[in-house]
Amino acid sequence: MSTTARASASPPPNPEAKRPRLGNGPRNGESPKRFNGPAAGAGAGAEAGSSAKAAKMEAKRTAHRLKMKRKDRERTLAKTGEEPIAYDILEMLGAEKVQSILAAGAAKEFEDKFSKGTELELVIERLSSHGDGLAKAASGDWVVAVPRCLPGETVRAKVFGNERLHSKADLVEIVKPAAESSSAPIKRQDELVRCKYFSSCSGCQYQMLSYDTQLAIKQNVVRRAFANFAKLDPLLIPDTLPTIPSPLQYSYRTKLTPHFEIPFEIRQERRRTRGKETPTSFFSDDVDVAVGFGRLGGKDVLDIEECSIATATINGALPAERQKVKCAIKSYKNGATVLLRDSLRSFESLAEDKTTENGAQYDTEVVTNHKAGVKERVNDTKFDSPAGAFFQNNRSILPSLLGYVREQIILHSTPTPTADTAAAESDQEKASRYLVDAYCGSGLFSLCLADLFEQVSGVEISQDSIKYAKTNAELNGITNAQFLAGNAEDIFAKIAYPSDKTTVIIDPPRRGCDEAFIRQLLELDPWLIVYVSCNVHTQARDVGQIVRGRSADGQERRYDVLSVRGADLFPQTHHVEGVCVLKRRQ
Repeated sequence: MSTTARASASPPPNPEAKRPRLGNGPRNGESPKRFNGPAAGAGAGAEAGSSAKAAKMEAKRTAHRLKMKRKDRERTLAKTGEEPIAYDILEMLGAEKVQSILAAGAAKEFEDKFSKGTELELVIERLSSHGDGLAKAASGDWVVAVPRCLPGETVRAKVFGNERLHSKADLVEIVKPAAESSSAPIKRQDELVRCKYFSSCSGCQYQMLSYDTQLAIKQNVVRRAFANFAKLDPLLIPDTLPTIPSPLQYSYRTKLTPHFEIPFEIRQERRRTRGKETPTSFFSDDVDVAVGFGRLGGKDVLDIEECSIATATINGALPAERQKVKCAIKSYKNGATVLLRDSLRSFESLAEDKTTENGAQYDTEVVTNHKAGVKERVNDTKFDSPAGAFFQNNRSILPSLLGYVREQIILHSTPTPTADTAAAESDQEKASRYLVDAYCGSGLFSLCLADLFEQVSGVEISQDSIKYAKTNAELNGITNAQFLAGNAEDIFAKIAYPSDKTTVIIDPPRRGCDEAFIRQLLELDPWLIVYVSCNVHTQARDVGQIVRGRSADGQERRYDVLSVRGADLFPQTHHVEGVCVLKRRQ
């Protein structure tokens, strides 16, 4: 019941319940005064006042909610830019409708369109870049996002939250499957699902789809990202190439980070016994602790006993790690994250001709200490890095990803031989000879591609990663690579490579590159840029800035986009890695 409803339901004062004191009696010559109760209308006035107060408080709460929504949006825009779903909403509702909603103010833009628990019947029109089905509400002025749905399906969904211009809902049931004759249908194949948690876990989105369908969807995600976020003339963006597939579609993930929260009964007991010694018997092996991942459509943790996309080695070690959490729960003040990294036992553990579906061909072990070393090998290049440091989590696709990057560098940084020997030698002098690997980590791109260049420089903000990158160079006998600790945003000033013979590889975090980095990149003016990213939307935004160069309108553009492509490092999920190659204009 709302505050207003509670206030309105309060009974009026009863005058007989408690009489007010009348003093010590009447004055001389006066008749006793009789109390006749409250004046007419006093009860209604009190009720109206209470209702007005409740309405005022509700208005304050609404104003605060809108203020926080606006702040959240401002933070998002500052960090990663516009949300991809904003473009879906614009296309689905139409520019005129969206503009009219925005013109009505924040109250409409962030409206609580549907109360929590409202059930809607919807027809799914498209997939978002996060893998949710998107449908228009019956009113035609709002979008609803529902997971595990496909275009053309009629579904019943239950709303659990409202966001900017759209609501989020859980799938209740599929009322009617998509018609086979619908345009570009995506066929549902529920028999392909391998995970018993798929309907409840927020980790995977596409297990009910064939792998070819997943690759096609991700190709379209990359295409739309560059169309919407690069802000370039469409003629300047080449068509997106087919997605690089992963040899393993399950049992591929070499890093798992399940998390847990302190159970309610423990938190309750801590509050009750604050300042007192907590009974040791309360903390026992029988405490029920959920260790896993976020529940779909909720904020709690879904208990996970195994993960179908994690390697067999990680799944084998997960029960013991879950038990450790359960037994040591009393030592945690708050919830935490558990680290499980799949590591080769030795650098000879990886056999190239033994790629199987369950990953059992690898002689591996699990490392749980963030600072302990983890062994990996990509083709012939060996890597030893801290378990807590970043390293690509699908070892099966790394040879293909590195192979594509290598192919693009050879194709575009080395001039095509000509019949004229002198001209060919002159062109060879112009070939890219130096590599700058920004955000280099423990040296994945730097070391795997070092044989293509005379000199390689990698930069990373983590001192531990730099230490391991240097160790990895020694481990592989690579003598033409140096690694510098510092921010990638100011590193180009320390590198004196000639710009027309330099290739730069960029592999930033999800937020992409900041303006200072892009400005220095343009000042360096390298011959070739290979931009690899785990967020194709911020990647497209950055590529647009690089192409436009110093001029806002792009009339003085310095670079051409040669190719755009996705790589499927995370099968069964909506994630796609982007690879974009840019070359300086002649």
